[in-house]
Amino acid sequence: MNSSHQTLISWNEECIQLLEKLSLLLERERVALVSFNMEQIMTSTVEKAAAVKQLSEKRNQLKKYVQVRFGKTLSELSQELSPESAALWNESQKKWSRGWNHLVRQCEGNQGFLKHSLKNVDLLLTHLKHLFGDPGIYNQSGKRQDLSSSGKVLEGQF
Repeated sequence: MNSSHQTLISWNEECIQLLEKLSLLLERERVALVSFNMEQIMTSTVEKAAAVKQLSEKRNQLKKYVQVRFGKTLSELSQELSPESAALWNESQKKWSRGWNHLVRQCEGNQGFLKHSLKNVDLLLTHLKHLFGDPGIYNQSGKRQDLSSSGKVLEGQF
């Protein structure tokens, strides 16, 4: 196997390691979301952003290298490699694909949980406002009426 093929596989393995790092960060984020640990949520957001940037840069570097060196995309690369290198590349790409799909599911899961949690926090705030003297006004059909004065003209009497 020549050095350019080793470089390709090595860089792809680095991308896979970065995916695994991101996956661990998403697991920690999930724990922080469940426990409503705001400090850990903020920390994991910063760590995720740095890891995503690192992964993006490495993946773009790999894509550019393949484009310049072989004139192909990553999916077309195995055609240009020796059978031995192509087998290693294809196995590495399968690992990448599995890791990427797992990462996407984790992201969707965390986003879904966050959306659900925010909805529950909004409901909790609405109930607390009601308990502390901000009762809602409802019409005859049971729909809440908006009685806020913002954006409306009020009639004043002197």
